[in-house]
Amino acid sequence: MKKLTNRVLIFALITTTMFVGCKDPKTTETDSEETVEQVIAGRYGDTLWNVADEYDPASFNFLLGDRDSLDAILTGDIASVCQAKGCWMKMDIEGMDVLVRFRDYGYFVPMNSKGHKATVKGTFYVDSVSVDQLKEYAKDAEKSQEEIDAITDYEIRYSLMADGVVIE
Repeated sequence: MKKLTNRVLIFALITTTMFVGCKDPKTTETDSEETVEQVIAGRYGDTLWNVADEYDPASFNFLLGDRDSLDAILTGDIASVCQAKGCWMKMDIEGMDVLVRFRDYGYFVPMNSKGHKATVKGTFYVDSVSVDQLKEYAKDAEKSQEEIDAITDYEIRYSLMADGVVIE
């Protein structure tokens, strides 16, 4: 009788552990659009800064002068995000197209954050981007093969190596 009681107890313990342990409390079958919005809005990387320190993008060329780079805080709209894993994003900052990558791949942003407003802090610089890298970005952005093949020349672009991102 004691063996049967122990077996029932062990079975009950294993069954309970399976039901409790296998359930993901963050996921439900009826996730609403509001839940998705809550997941997108957030802080990624090092986000301990004062937004009042933000730069006016129109002054960048003047501020850069002879320097290669400038520490900056920028706010703008997310125009696109890497669809492979969220490892880069393009931002429209007052009409200026800025490629934002994340320092040391220490964090990524949600792949569905396009259209949201974001503030980024990091190192701003002017960069030349090779044809191979441009094609890689186009693949990550899920461009058509025709669009990828049309890339034949390097680009000079504004870039930012971000230490942190706050998505509103």
